[in-house]
Amino acid sequence: MKTMVIGMGGVGSVIAKSLARTNRFEEVFCADLRKEPIQKVLDNVKNDRFKGELLDAGSPDSVQNAAGKVDLVINATIPRFNLIIMNACLKANSHYIDLATESMHKTPGRVDITQQYNLDKAFQEAGLLAVCAGMGIDPGCTNIFARYLFDQMDTVEEILVRDGDASELEGYNIALSFSPDTAIDECLQPPLLYEDGKFITGKALDPTDIEYFTFPSPIGERKVYAVFHEEVWTIPRYLHSKGLKRCNFKYGLPDDFIDFLRAISMIGLDSPDPITVKGQQIAPRDVVTALLPEPADLAGKLTGSVCVGTIVKGTRNGNRVEKFMYNHVNHEEAYELLGEQGTSYQTGIPAALMADLIAEGLTEATGVLPPEALDPKPFIERLPGYGISIVVEDFAP
Repeated sequence: MKTMVIGMGGVGSVIAKSLARTNRFEEVFCADLRKEPIQKVLDNVKNDRFKGELLDAGSPDSVQNAAGKVDLVINATIPRFNLIIMNACLKANSHYIDLATESMHKTPGRVDITQQYNLDKAFQEAGLLAVCAGMGIDPGCTNIFARYLFDQMDTVEEILVRDGDASELEGYNIALSFSPDTAIDECLQPPLLYEDGKFITGKALDPTDIEYFTFPSPIGERKVYAVFHEEVWTIPRYLHSKGLKRCNFKYGLPDDFIDFLRAISMIGLDSPDPITVKGQQIAPRDVVTALLPEPADLAGKLTGSVCVGTIVKGTRNGNRVEKFMYNHVNHEEAYELLGEQGTSYQTGIPAALMADLIAEGLTEATGVLPPEALDPKPFIERLPGYGISIVVEDFAP
């Protein structure tokens, strides 16, 4: 099989480097709008099977032509391009993997998750698989952790996802270890919640719904907020048969970042819609993100740790069971292993592993599916060998 990774930022670079190690594809195309990040990855992997491809992910014709060269496309761009790339894969007869979706609410000008899942029948009829929304650490591993624990229990009442960050970075007032565009979307959209067996919409950064969650050392206790995240849309739809009543995603956000988000939201700087400034059309969010450092440029500068995991509460053999399955990554170790920072490392490796499983024929499903709809065992068995450790322990709030 042949594959293409579109987007050579931090995550796309990790995916490409991981694929170079595992050697499951006869050709790997590294695609980006810019030549420099492509060449940086090619120089790193030093592998004749890897080729560069200049590509504008916003051009349907260009993406379709590129997808026609491969059997699988891994979308490591921002979610705004998801539908363009998915439709290109259908026309080019290629499988598809992405890392996130843009919205779970129907919003003009945005790609919402329903639009992606509406392509399910088309992918099934084409005999193709699209792993959507998405296949990083969260969403991705968190969904598969949920399915793995779900399969071991007789009843499941709650599935909760928690993301904690104890990163430190000198010289920057505000910096993000993943796409600033995605981070603004996640945190400022009203979060989707699943309560008492029903979907409800919460309030963005709701000060009345703050939780204090204790992550494994060295992260410790963090203030976590419910934010928009794909797991809460997919998990209750695919893992509901054992009595699921509650599902949410909460993210540890420092106070200074909360202040930043509220400030840009108050004056409309979070908007992706262009406005006229001195005769020029400019999207306010593009100005904000342009002033923030590129996550890929933070490799070797970030210190500290990140932890992402899933809590599943239910019963087994008549006994109460509460498990926490998680991964913990240190930025310094990630840089030593792959030359990237920890969040990019955590996010890229799972996508590379899923790509390898597809290449080996171990994932034969078709249609548009979330990670938890697939058999978790091959993924869980191999993940530690790819550099993502897994810990499962009794949950103690």
